[in-house]
Amino acid sequence: MLILLALIFLGIAVASLAGAVSMPRARADVRVREIDLYGYSAGEVAPASDNASSLDARAVAQRLGDIIGRRFGTEGDSKIRGEILAAGLYKLTPRALVGYQVLGAGIGAAFGLVTDIIPNVSGPIFDTILLTGIGRIIPVTYVRRTGRMRLEQIERALPDVIDLVVVSVEAGQGFAQAMNTAAERTPKALGEELRLTLQEQRFGLPMARALENLSMRVDTPNMRTFVRGVVQGERLGVSIGQIMRNISREMRLRRRSAAEERAQKTTVKILFPLVFLILPTIFIVLLAPALLGLGETIG
Repeated sequence: MLILLALIFLGIAVASLAGAVSMPRARADVRVREIDLYGYSAGEVAPASDNASSLDARAVAQRLGDIIGRRFGTEGDSKIRGEILAAGLYKLTPRALVGYQVLGAGIGAAFGLVTDIIPNVSGPIFDTILLTGIGRIIPVTYVRRTGRMRLEQIERALPDVIDLVVVSVEAGQGFAQAMNTAAERTPKALGEELRLTLQEQRFGLPMARALENLSMRVDTPNMRTFVRGVVQGERLGVSIGQIMRNISREMRLRRRSAAEERAQKTTVKILFPLVFLILPTIFIVLLAPALLGLGETIG
């Protein structure tokens, strides 16, 4: 027990030392990433005194991720970056996510060594391996689940936003002004993405390129259809209002087809709880009294 406590305190000391060494560089990286956001203003940046603990954890995770990235390469950074952008975590880097995985695995291993959550199974060895794996996959699972829910929310809200763009364009506004009107009236994830796209356009990026970046961040069928329709309409000189109206109608038909598909799958999904949970209970309630009475009669 004393050896375990010594190892834990040694790990805390090493982590604190690494955080102290990497603190200036981490703060500089935070400022550089804020500049890379092109003025994105979804929320105010908290003062350094208020988020010192989160900055320490982020600095340690970033440092660990940099060490692992230099040693094992960065082949998977682009895929991880896409998942991070889909989740809307713009201040999180791929290497910082890898660092959080290492921290989670270390915390799980330490917890498995100290506590025996599954007794009588190979001692603390099995617990350590299990908790190490769980701690490693928790950060990635959180990012992927957040990204999936966020993309689904954008998919549901996009047809209404397109209708608002159509009304604004037909009222005499330009496409960029109509996008700005829709972004101001759209809350949550889709509004954030539209504001970021308009901010890129204000900083000199062509609207077509800003929309392509939007499609890369929000890689969904509806968003790809929307961006492709707008870009092709501008290149060919077709009316944006008519294109948006057709795209909105297509998206609603697609959403209705998806809802009908989920409804048809319900009968198959309910089969397993029906067979393994509901029917056995009904048989017990109906047949148990008869079987008990038959046993008494025969006995």
